[in-house]
Amino acid sequence: MGGRCAEAMPSTNWRISTKLRAMWSNSFTRIDEFILPWLTSLSGRSAIFDSVMANLPRAEQTNGALVISIFWWYWFRQTDPATAQRTREHLLCTMLAAAVGLFTARFLAAILPFRMRPRFEPALHLVWPATPTSLSLVDWSAFPSDHAVMFSALAVGLCFVSRRVGMAVLLFAILIVSFPRVYFGIHYPTDILAGVALGALAAYCMNGVAVRRQFASRALLWEHRSPQAFYFGLFIISYEFATMFISVRHAAQAAFRMLAAVLATLSGH
Repeated sequence: MGGRCAEAMPSTNWRISTKLRAMWSNSFTRIDEFILPWLTSLSGRSAIFDSVMANLPRAEQTNGALVISIFWWYWFRQTDPATAQRTREHLLCTMLAAAVGLFTARFLAAILPFRMRPRFEPALHLVWPATPTSLSLVDWSAFPSDHAVMFSALAVGLCFVSRRVGMAVLLFAILIVSFPRVYFGIHYPTDILAGVALGALAAYCMNGVAVRRQFASRALLWEHRSPQAFYFGLFIISYEFATMFISVRHAAQAAFRMLAAVLATLSGH
């Protein structure tokens, strides 16, 4: 009897897990099916709106540079030593959170079922506004949104420094950064929602007292001991955030192509 129960447990757990995944997937689908047709219907109604929306994607690197500039402004803000120390700890932890969030997003995209970008999904039967979308995104899973992860992590992290500025950056991330990506069919709305949730969670966790003491405090000791090396590294990191790690992505894509070519050659032999 015990053996039968033990054998039945994995099967039962698998069925429950399958049902939960189906419910989750159906909920996501319903949200997307409700929002996407409405968004595509906005195209062509106003020349001013169409012009603004068409130019927003071209300012992607400017968006990142703007947010990182706010980090540098708070980093060098003149205040008392204790506040300056706490502010810099939060800024470093926030950068760590954004990096962890991006890594987690890429990991999820790799292990979860592939999700075609809505713009390239013929089953949707939607007419998308014209935009210079790169075809390299065709084989890049849409879920979750890297942009939403990074910008929401930076915004929520800034809330620990200034709640007003952090909320303003979060609003900027949703309206200026993320909304055009849904409007042009680069992401589903639920890709953005998941990205914002992941980035916010990473920022909240990384800005805890334990992480600040273990990571940020030690990093600032390095800043006192060797400011040249510290600021050299921090500048490179902040530049990568400002450009959405585009150079790292290109290098990684080239490395994967080379690895695939080598493996194909070896398998052919």
